[in-house]
Amino acid sequence: MEMWLVVIFSFLSCSCNGSFVDQSTQSSVKTELNGRDIKLEVDVMKGNYHALLLRVINNEHEVAFLKGQTQQLEHELENTKQTFSCEIEGLRDVSMQYEQKLNETINSWNSMNDTIQDLSQSVSVLDNKYSHLEIPGKHSDESDTGDGSDCPLDWIRRVDFGACYFFSDTSKSWNDAQEQCRKHNGSLTDIYSENEAVWLEEYSRNHSARYFWIGGKNDHDVYKWFASDGETKHMNYTRWWHGRPDHNPKSNSSVCAHLNVHLDYKWFTWDCDRSFNFICKTYI
Repeated sequence: MEMWLVVIFSFLSCSCNGSFVDQSTQSSVKTELNGRDIKLEVDVMKGNYHALLLRVINNEHEVAFLKGQTQQLEHELENTKQTFSCEIEGLRDVSMQYEQKLNETINSWNSMNDTIQDLSQSVSVLDNKYSHLEIPGKHSDESDTGDGSDCPLDWIRRVDFGACYFFSDTSKSWNDAQEQCRKHNGSLTDIYSENEAVWLEEYSRNHSARYFWIGGKNDHDVYKWFASDGETKHMNYTRWWHGRPDHNPKSNSSVCAHLNVHLDYKWFTWDCDRSFNFICKTYI
């Protein structure tokens, strides 16, 4: 009996010891497994940190590269601005030089025109004086030693136009002016060439009058030259203001032609009953 008790007790002791060993072993295994997991996670985190650090370093390199590119572009832009600024300044200087030369040319041209006008007026004055010296104090019944014809007193002789001219100091209507010209065997002047028109213009500029009747008159909407004896001639040459006559009289009277100082002595029309100075012409 005692022998069986010893055996049973021994068995129970072994069972208990085995159970304790198993539990301790299991606990050690779990602890070892948990340590490995933590180490793996730490290794993963280290790897991620290193990868992130590399990305940050790469980004810094890219940012530094972009900054360098930006600075280079800014430098090139500044150089381009300076280059264009210098070129623009150079063009401005050249433009100013050309503008100055152009102004000098215009001034020289204007001065030349003034000189030409002065010379033309001087020639006209000398020509008039010469004409008067040719026929000093002569009247229409005296002969001209130059070509067998002469001009009335105070008339201007122009052999190149084959006529004598008179610029009045008084104003009359067109019809009265025509009658005044007739008394000297003349008529209100007709004009048949550019040279004659220019000479009349230049001589008129030396006169105090602003308007001069000439021999043109409207005849049924056609302008003709009218002589003091009633004879008419076609206007083969014209010098109208704006290239055409004005057919709008301010009254019901007829319309006649005149030289107008305000229109650069071009031909213009007005009511024939207005009082203007006038230019007579008689052929020699």
